[in-house]
Amino acid sequence: MSQGLPDKSTRFFRLYAVVQPRLYSFLLMVIHNSSDAEELMQETASILWEQFDRYQEGTNFNAWAITIAKIKAFEHLRKNKKALLFQKNTYEEISVQAEATSSDASGHIDALKHCLEKIDKSHSSLLTMRYKRNISIAEMSKITGKSINVLYKTFSRVIGNLRKCIRRTVNEQGMI
Repeated sequence: MSQGLPDKSTRFFRLYAVVQPRLYSFLLMVIHNSSDAEELMQETASILWEQFDRYQEGTNFNAWAITIAKIKAFEHLRKNKKALLFQKNTYEEISVQAEATSSDASGHIDALKHCLEKIDKSHSSLLTMRYKRNISIAEMSKITGKSINVLYKTFSRVIGNLRKCIRRTVNEQGMI
């Protein structure tokens, strides 16, 4: 190694520290489950470290890392078809949007946490069942006694309200 150049681990962790929030945001937007997103983060970090010798200094580390995360996310979706909420092409569209927006998503995640604290407890319970415990809509219908159609409409309304709250919160934070 040339004198004065940081060692491999220092170079890696400097780059990874910058991209880590963006990777998590990307994975969370595609996967919709925080524990799965965290697990995929660890797997992605491991692959990035193992393959770091192949990374060419001076190229876009963020793009490379997002590509690895995208591969891991789609592998996860293929293996966990039960967790799918949308058709495959919808996930591809989500990943494109997530890739474009994940760079500024950490503020959105904070806003989401804020907005989740404000929602009705019954809606919070539904979100927990679906996204933290990975319970299918059909199973939720059995548990709650609500029809599948009612649950889909409820999710649509709650998620729409969360989006509005997030936008409003992010805009307010931007004005401060």
